[in-house]
Amino acid sequence: MSGQLLATLVALPVGLVVQRTYRSEHLRSRAWRIYFWTLAPLLVFSTFTLVHVDRALLLALAAAILGTWILAVGAYGYARAVGRSREERGALTLAAAWSNTGFVGIPLTQLAFGHPALALAVVYDRLAWLFPATSLSVVVARLHGRVPSASGRCRRAALLMNPPVWAALVAVALRAASVHVPGMHSAQSWCGWAVGPAGFLLLGLALPLQRVAHGSDDLGRAAGALALKFAGGPLTLFVAGRALGADIPPAFYLLAAMPCAFHLLVLARVYDVRPALMRLLVVGSNAIAVVAVSVGAAIVR
Repeated sequence: MSGQLLATLVALPVGLVVQRTYRSEHLRSRAWRIYFWTLAPLLVFSTFTLVHVDRALLLALAAAILGTWILAVGAYGYARAVGRSREERGALTLAAAWSNTGFVGIPLTQLAFGHPALALAVVYDRLAWLFPATSLSVVVARLHGRVPSASGRCRRAALLMNPPVWAALVAVALRAASVHVPGMHSAQSWCGWAVGPAGFLLLGLALPLQRVAHGSDDLGRAAGALALKFAGGPLTLFVAGRALGADIPPAFYLLAAMPCAFHLLVLARVYDVRPALMRLLVVGSNAIAVVAVSVGAAIVR
């Protein structure tokens, strides 16, 4: 087993243990800020500086965007069909359509396909919705939640304070101006090694540990949403790829099957979009994905 794989797998239980220590909320917040303001933008900047963009990648990315939006429409249709309230429809839509392609997706893709897939994972994570994914999910939460939304000024500030997005824009602008930035290969290599352990440490720090009981009706609707999440993502990507004549990289299919995004837990609390159901969906789907891909990668390697 490689040192990176071992460090990645060990980081998850370390995060769970640390979560039980004194001031775990402070530690979780500090770890997130360090990741979001240092490793994440450096990884995005180095990737967008070095990634080779050709017709094949653009077609695959177009298929990813089309597949993502098809899945979103299907998710809303499922939520409309089975949801018993506006809040529940919002929770099911968000869970089935918004994937954890960053925190969990990038480390798991690297575990499954190695370092060469890192650039593909970063590009997919940033552009699979074409627009910033978090801003779109906030709209759905606002429309379906019980709690009034924050002011437009606060939402614009949250959108602007996004270092990975600005890193991508700066990298693209420098490439368009034919400006060479030295040291990017080393930076990407270092980030590629660090992103797995960092992402799994944050996963361990973020997973809720309290036990919550759910009725069979909740479990049934959650199972349907997760089936749509895990199977519908790759299926819509395949259909979109065939329609556009794109050659889809295997890493894209894995990313399309990623579990529910972590930030949905925050949105569910902020806007009161069935927080208990959202927790079941996010924690359950991430546990399934992490165990499946980690065990598979360990066996293959």
